[in-house]
Amino acid sequence: MVKENHLDPLEDSRFKEIKRLKKKHVPHQLHWYLKEDYFSEELLGIYTSELHRFKQTCIEAFDIFEKATEQILQRNELHVLGIPSFFKDCIQYSWENREKHSCLYGRFDLNGGFNNTRAKIIEFNVDTCSTLPETLLWQPLQLEHLGGTFQQFNSLSDDIARTLSKIKNKLGVESPTFLSSTFGYQEDIINANCINDIAYRSGYQPFYCDLEKVVFSAEEGIFYEIGGEHQPVDVWFKIIPWDWMFSEEPELAKTISRIVQKELSVVLNPAYTAIWQNKKFLAYITEHFPNNVIAETYLNAKTSNYVAKPVYGRLGENVSIQTANSISSKGDYGNQDKVYQQYYPLIEDKEAYFYQTGMFFTDRPSAINFRTQESRIITDDCEFMSHYLI
Repeated sequence: MVKENHLDPLEDSRFKEIKRLKKKHVPHQLHWYLKEDYFSEELLGIYTSELHRFKQTCIEAFDIFEKATEQILQRNELHVLGIPSFFKDCIQYSWENREKHSCLYGRFDLNGGFNNTRAKIIEFNVDTCSTLPETLLWQPLQLEHLGGTFQQFNSLSDDIARTLSKIKNKLGVESPTFLSSTFGYQEDIINANCINDIAYRSGYQPFYCDLEKVVFSAEEGIFYEIGGEHQPVDVWFKIIPWDWMFSEEPELAKTISRIVQKELSVVLNPAYTAIWQNKKFLAYITEHFPNNVIAETYLNAKTSNYVAKPVYGRLGENVSIQTANSISSKGDYGNQDKVYQQYYPLIEDKEAYFYQTGMFFTDRPSAINFRTQESRIITDDCEFMSHYLI
């Protein structure tokens, strides 16, 4: 079999193992993950030069994302992404007023960047981004049990809190209400409550309820029921994809559009992140903003070595790597339009585990994490691996 990963494997000396942590030593927010056999008992060492490379790549990519967003809105080109025309004004409004409608956080996924290789952004998970409990709680816990004077790169909690404080100041409310909502899946709820915890420390009154229990009014705003009364929501944090609303609940998207533009509630992540989550936007960037940090992406296959991805795909589902040794994954996004991205291999170790780098980004690089799997396509079956700085 042809070996397609041309990167030198990660050295065994990078890995440090700690004993499996007992449930009583783990925060309750992580107990669900312990049952999933998801956390690796090893930590991956990364050099400060590699961390700098990852951070700089993401800083450059975010700058390109902002410039490309400005252009696509000025030229009225949202249609090339397939974003419905009824949502254009909401995107435009949230973008022009992003001091108040700030992007709370997202995660860049990168290939390469190790052993003096160039790092390449392959996507920006910014609408319904997960892996918060792992990053905010598990990584520091593992570092603590590793002992010694090791450090991590992880300022995510403080950086999210800073953004929430900025939004709070713009609201001009002493103790604004903060509601988080999901479809009700346990993992999503845990992620949402991580944001609620930070919101509480930032001076909000946080609450949680499933999407089906949230009330939306184009004339009055967003409400949730407590004690038999409907309480108004100042900030609504959703782990509900914008693209799901476009296809499944367009009337809800239209209502939220009016709510946002009337300043009845702030919605996070903002409407313009629907652009950033859309992988056709990467193809737009390749065409209009050529660069060395984002993997070249096209609407049609251009090379023999490429990765086909659904436009709004998640969790590595329905991804196809077309190389000498082609592989593909199954999933729920097979009917979506696809983009075709230049293939950049993942780094692997000597036991043939592949590693996906994730860089959380607020208004700056905020934390790094890793997912690993015995597959070149990182899916929901991966393990989460913490890191330490060498």
